[in-house]
Amino acid sequence: MTQISALIVEDEATIAELVATMLETQGIAATISPSVADAMHRIETTAYTLALVDLTLPDGEPDAFIQAARARGSQVIAMSGDPDRLASYAPLPLLEKPFRMKALLEQVRQAVPVPN
Repeated sequence: MTQISALIVEDEATIAELVATMLETQGIAATISPSVADAMHRIETTAYTLALVDLTLPDGEPDAFIQAARARGSQVIAMSGDPDRLASYAPLPLLEKPFRMKALLEQVRQAVPVPN
């Protein structure tokens, strides 16, 4: 069985670590990336099953990263505290901050087959 891996592109360490911990309890290997530049480097060198991407990052828009991740076969879930900004990323799966961990896990399960 293939290991599911996730890249969490989130500059707020508390949120990133909480998401990583939740994913790891589901058997998903989680890597945290604090910026678009770091995420771009990681996606070029590692294949991820899933990318959870905050839409407001310190070094700019994540659009190029989202495009690169999808081109490499990653499922992408967009996250933001700004509902209007989030809506502009549909039809990607969307998570509005603050979100409940149950909502996060539902989105993850819809995006990738999580083993029970």
